[in-house]
Amino acid sequence: MIINHLIYNKRSLLACSLTCYSWYIAAVPHLHHTLVTTLYSWTGKAQWPKPLLHLHRLGLLPLVKTVSIHGYEFPPSRLNLLLLLRFSMLTNIQELQIKRLDIPGFMPRVRHCFGHFLPRVRSLTLMEPEGCNQQILYFIGLFQHLEDLTLRRMSIWGLPEAQVDSMTLTPPFRPPLRGRLIMKFIKRGTLLKGMIELFGGVRFHYMDLSQVYGMSLLLGACVETLKTLRLRLTDPHGEQLYLKCVEVLTNDFTAISFLREFGLSKNKSLQTLEITASSIDDALRRGSVDYASSLLGHMVSTVKSPAFFEVIIVYQDHDFYDKGIHGCPFRGMSATEASWHYSRFEVLRKVQKARDFQLVLCADVKDCVGECLVRLLKEAVAMGKVTGVFDDFSSEPVVIYSPRSIPVNYRVELHGWDFSEGRYSP
Repeated sequence: MIINHLIYNKRSLLACSLTCYSWYIAAVPHLHHTLVTTLYSWTGKAQWPKPLLHLHRLGLLPLVKTVSIHGYEFPPSRLNLLLLLRFSMLTNIQELQIKRLDIPGFMPRVRHCFGHFLPRVRSLTLMEPEGCNQQILYFIGLFQHLEDLTLRRMSIWGLPEAQVDSMTLTPPFRPPLRGRLIMKFIKRGTLLKGMIELFGGVRFHYMDLSQVYGMSLLLGACVETLKTLRLRLTDPHGEQLYLKCVEVLTNDFTAISFLREFGLSKNKSLQTLEITASSIDDALRRGSVDYASSLLGHMVSTVKSPAFFEVIIVYQDHDFYDKGIHGCPFRGMSATEASWHYSRFEVLRKVQKARDFQLVLCADVKDCVGECLVRLLKEAVAMGKVTGVFDDFSSEPVVIYSPRSIPVNYRVELHGWDFSEGRYSP
């Protein structure tokens, strides 16, 4: 029970592992749960394959559950015969993350290089993968038990489909794809269509979509299974929250925007809508509280699911760091920060008049930063109650804290927070 409370605190886990043999057995799986390696660091020095070889010498590779490989690219030249032998000893991997994977370069030996991952991988993340749609879908189809899928930054450019033999790139499996789907900056609408056709549909219960071409295809394919949807209020590429005849104040002139409508009436099992705090800020900067509430209110009004009951406002890392408050985690909110919170809450109050829902404020950040942000959110909610902004809600807003296992900001993981000096210490 003690170790479970410390799984995100590497320093405490190291201390626990030195206590006694039983505490070492309990702590070491969490210490070596994730293997993070970069082909080139910010200093220009290659870290690959040092972490892999280090854990191999200590016999810890079977404890690794998550592998994350970052760098300029990951071609087959990074896996010679010796490294491939060490690589194949990662036999218990459940989550695989690779940046700039050169899929065409691994053909046709891709199953030989990644075959030991196939039986157990449940989560796959591909960031800026190289290859055409058929090659990417073939790689995804190798993992027969894949539940969660993340695709980031795929440009429209790639190897022409006509130059690829479609008969040899038929995916060997149809993965379940019934967990979480995260797609950001995907400019290939044909990729989504091919995924649905080749895999016999998708059945995700959670979707996080941002600037995705052909987003309506995904929403239509998961009408019976989708329970949680995270969207941005102002997405210039996805078919989301585009209203007809909305007055927007632009350059001191009133402009009329004739945009496509967006609806969620077909998703009968939808329970939760997640909205990022930064997207509400973007809507406020583009217009006013009425404009932002019109965008969010339109989306909420289109939900016809009888199971829908809550809206979650997600505060992320940049929502915290951009405020300039990470240097002093114990001071109260400034007037500017309080005004931004009040503007967001005012948007939600206007939306709530159209349909009642439970409001949840979620701090999706890491360690002491998350604790500080939760404290600020609770302070903002207390100020909102005093001003009466939450009087229209049938239930009080809930503030929760959901730390991530792998933070976006690596300083939080590699360095500790010095509370006495209010800064990160080496």
